[in-house]
Amino acid sequence: MIQAGELAARLGLEVVGKADTWIRGAAPLESAGDSDVAFVGTPKLFAAAAASRAGCLLAPQQYEVAGGQTVLVSSNPRADFGKTLGILFPARRAAPGIHPAALVDPAAVVDVSAEIGPGAVVEAGTVIGAGVVVGAGCFVGAGSVIGGETVLHHRVTVYPRVTLGKRCIVHAGAVIGADGFGFEMQGGRFQKVPQVGTVAVGDDVEIGANTCIDRAALGVTVIGDGTKLDNMVHIAHNCVLGRHVVIAAQTGLAGGVTVGDYAVVGGQVGVGDKARIESKAVIGSGAGILTSKIVRAGEPVWGTPARPLRQYLAQLAEVSRLARNRKQGGEKG
Repeated sequence: MIQAGELAARLGLEVVGKADTWIRGAAPLESAGDSDVAFVGTPKLFAAAAASRAGCLLAPQQYEVAGGQTVLVSSNPRADFGKTLGILFPARRAAPGIHPAALVDPAAVVDVSAEIGPGAVVEAGTVIGAGVVVGAGCFVGAGSVIGGETVLHHRVTVYPRVTLGKRCIVHAGAVIGADGFGFEMQGGRFQKVPQVGTVAVGDDVEIGANTCIDRAALGVTVIGDGTKLDNMVHIAHNCVLGRHVVIAAQTGLAGGVTVGDYAVVGGQVGVGDKARIESKAVIGSGAGILTSKIVRAGEPVWGTPARPLRQYLAQLAEVSRLARNRKQGGEKG
């Protein structure tokens, strides 16, 4: 619970209306009550905002405040709403201590402020930083390093010799550091190529539920600072992701793919071996990136094989035109 004036001060925003309005929750415009905060993302929502019962609104400068409303004026209401949610519903901090049902090797180094949950296993040589949460049923392999304030939700598996940076969030069922998919045909059968590299995850990375990041065959699979991976994403061996990359659900990157800073990859995208996605490139959902393909920064790409969006839409229109002409020709015949 927080007053509108205090919230405005914490967000660095101007408050219009009653600064002493108490805010207890958050809700959409149409269902918000007099103790809720809501946000106005676009001018299309101005009418709905004017009719809303929300006790406080986060709205852009051009919004005309209706009588009696309390408004925090924001240049980016959606982003400030996200910060507001963090203030109203702060993340749970570590409850220091090792649960009696956890198994922690005496040769592991666990900061006194860390929390190790029931059924968790922490192997020898592991370093668990300050304020880390290792949830119930997690496994942290030998020689791994978990940076300060990182949270491993329940049943996360971190294989040996993996490094996670500070303030990471890893959701349930994620697997970091499993073997890359490396096999060589010999004598009519597949022979496994040992995967002896590792994984290095930067600071402020979020990894979704059931996402898998494979260790490198040799060297390091890298996930850069600030990168966000959705649920059920697969990052194969020796991939290198830059800073603040966003990848949506059910996308798979084959081995050796590089992704530049601030690139955005939609859901259900398939990326072939050793493809290169440049910084700030945008790949639409369902696209297919061929092996060794280079996706340039700039215009979004779509389709399989992926091509510039304008070209993709033009080709769809051409196919539609041909189908229409064929149908008309058949009717005349």
